Amino acid sequence: MNKIFEGKKALVIGGTGGIGLEIAKRLLFRGAEVCVHGAHKKNPAQIFGLPAESELEKKIELIEYDFKNHHFEDLENSVLIKKAESCDILCVCYGPFVQKSLDEMTFADWQTVSLLDYALPGVFVSAALKNMRQKNWGRILLFGGTGTDHRTEYRTNAAYAGAKCGVGILVQSTAAFYADSGITCNALLPGFTKTEYTAATDALLAKKMPLGTLVSSASVAESGMFLLENPDLNGVLLRVDRGWSPNAR
Repeated sequence: MNKIFEGKKALVIGGTGGIGLEIAKRLLFRGAEVCVHGAHKKNPAQIFGLPAESELEKKIELIEYDFKNHHFEDLENSVLIKKAESCDILCVCYGPFVQKSLDEMTFADWQTVSLLDYALPGVFVSAALKNMRQKNWGRILLFGGTGTDHRTEYRTNAAYAGAKCGVGILVQSTAAFYADSGITCNALLPGFTKTEYTAATDALLAKKMPLGTLVSSASVAESGMFLLENPDLNGVLLRVDRGWSPNAR
C-alpha cells in the first residue's frame, strides 16, 4: 500500500462506523496516524479489524464523544477541537439525517440540522485551518447530502438538504481562499449507501437507486481517498450516486 500520508495526523469525525470507518482505515493503511471520533467505546483493533497489539493499532487513537448528548457550546473546549487544531487531514463524516416535511419540523429538529449538519463541520474546518496554513499543507474532506450539489426543492428533507447545500459553500469558499496555503477542501455527496446503520431501510432505498442496489461504503470511501490524495482537486462536490435523480425513479 502506498504510504502517501506517512507522518501526517488525521482526524476523522464519525470514524468508528459506516463510511467514516472505511475512510479511517484507508488513511491508516496509507501511513497516517489516525484519531477517530465515535459515540461509543470500542477497542481500536476491534473497530479496524486488526490483530490485537499490532503495530498499526499503535497509530490509532479513539475519542468517545456523543454530540447529541452535549450542549453544542461544550465542543469549543473539547479534546476533539484540540485534535483538529493540530491535524493535517480533517474528515468530517458525521451528520444526522432528518427526513421531515417543513410543517413537521420541531424546534429541536431545526437545532439538530443547523448545528450538527452545518455548524459542526464549519467549526472543525475553522479549527484546523490555522495549523494547516502554518504547515502550508492540509487536506479537508466533508460530506454533503444526496443531490445537494445545487439548489432545488425537497418535499421531506428541505431543512437537512439546506444545511448540506451550505456545506457546499463552505467547501468551495475554503478551496478558493486557502489554496495558496497548500490546502484542499472537497466534499462527497453519496447516494443511498449501504452501511451497518441502514439495514432497516435497505430494500426501500435500493429501489430508489439506479441499478436497484445501494452504493457500497467502500466505493464512497475510495472516492474520498481520490479527493484527499490529488492536490489538483479542490472545491469539488463529488456525487457518488450513479446519476440518481428524485424525478427519475
